[in-house]
Amino acid sequence: MASNIRAVPLVALTLCYVVLLAACGSGDASVQGGVTIEPLLTSTPRLLPPIGGKPATPPLPQASATPESVIEAEPTPPPEVPTTEPAAPPTATQTPLALDGSAAPTEGRWIDVNVSTYAVRLMDGTIAVQEIAPVGVGVQVDTGEYASSQTGLFYVHTKIEELAYDPPYDTYISHWIGYDADRANGFHSFLKDAAGTVVDPSTGRVSNGCIRTGSPEVVYAYAELGMPVWVHW
Repeated sequence: MASNIRAVPLVALTLCYVVLLAACGSGDASVQGGVTIEPLLTSTPRLLPPIGGKPATPPLPQASATPESVIEAEPTPPPEVPTTEPAAPPTATQTPLALDGSAAPTEGRWIDVNVSTYAVRLMDGTIAVQEIAPVGVGVQVDTGEYASSQTGLFYVHTKIEELAYDPPYDTYISHWIGYDADRANGFHSFLKDAAGTVVDPSTGRVSNGCIRTGSPEVVYAYAELGMPVWVHW
């Protein structure tokens, strides 16, 4: 009888130990003090649209080191400004020319931009495959300024399809096709909001040098890197 009485506390101690193990956990690293530790969820950062289009101001030129052996020459005086009136844009009966004297390509695929009629034509040789009009061109044309739509023969050097932020107008554009690297001019959509909805479909003399079009997907699909772009009156 005495041995049976001593066995009771031993059984009770064993049961207490089992209960403590159940409460404290069995050594699983994800369970501590009876509370399951869930892994922290890391949220994916929201990606902002890239900066696109034409910068509000021209990029700063990279400084180049001048050799010490080079002797600075006397500054050349600026050329005299001619007093004659600038030549008027050619009429419809004249062969259109750009200010730099370039003429339209006659072979292969190219893009024609007429700043007088606000029209873009997708060309194959001398045949117009499609015309898109009206489009927006620069408020300035052939002034030589950074914000000017300059006439001449250029070549496509950049294509960016996705929606991008356009700093000069605090809006967005898409289907960028860069062709005038000196003035950062190119084709792109009408001005849009962050959701891609057009908010400014203005045409005519409205831009800071770029060519805005209501059919940017069509121009983008036709354009190829290296393709000639001829801008003229």
